[in-house]
Amino acid sequence: MLESVSTIPNQILIVDDEPAIRSLVKRYFEKQGMVVHCAASGEEMHAVLNTEAIDMVFLDVHLPGKDGFELLDEIKTEHAVGVIMLTVENDLDARLHGLNGGADDYMPKPFAMSELHARSNAVLRRLGRFKQTPKLETSCYHFAGYALDCKLREVRNTQQTVIDLSPAEIDLLLVFVKHPQIVLSRDYLMQQTRGRDAAPFDRTIDVRVGQLRKKLPISDEQTLFKTVRGGGYMLTQGVERVRSAAY
Repeated sequence: MLESVSTIPNQILIVDDEPAIRSLVKRYFEKQGMVVHCAASGEEMHAVLNTEAIDMVFLDVHLPGKDGFELLDEIKTEHAVGVIMLTVENDLDARLHGLNGGADDYMPKPFAMSELHARSNAVLRRLGRFKQTPKLETSCYHFAGYALDCKLREVRNTQQTVIDLSPAEIDLLLVFVKHPQIVLSRDYLMQQTRGRDAAPFDRTIDVRVGQLRKKLPISDEQTLFKTVRGGGYMLTQGVERVRSAAY
């Protein structure tokens, strides 16, 4: 029986109009093994939330257009994610405004990255969304002339060229390499990558498998991902789990 526990690391969304803050937080949390997305406005935030399986949002209060408090209300209405408010303000009224509005925690700037990390993990555990980062010794897979490094979240070919895959495509590929040569249903793939079953007429998985086929070719006669009518998809090649991604 396939495991029901997700193999995908936590996904974080940073919503802040300061590039330096976004870059700093992104680098730190990627080193912790998380997938990090960035947005500089409410519009960009919604675009990410509607396409990625976000677990936690770091939300700045002062943003162009709608402020963080307005966006907090929209997030909590539409998405089941954790939210930690970030702001230069540290007065009681501002904190109460955010917490009463549904924020899971509140941190004033400047903040220590280690504390933000600890607080975000606490929120994720409380919400039942915490995912352990994969261990180094089980984080690399070789298949069909490609090497997938789970810690770096990148795929290289035999020439050591990095293949341009999106975070969502990496998430899907991770599920396939952990269950090679087994038919995986669209619902299972959606549950593992997005945390929910596929909705009727939802072609998200089909589109992403199509992109993986284009980006990870193996030969003119074969495909790495086989469509099984009425069943789903199958990774056709064997997979070797190794300690190093390099060939």
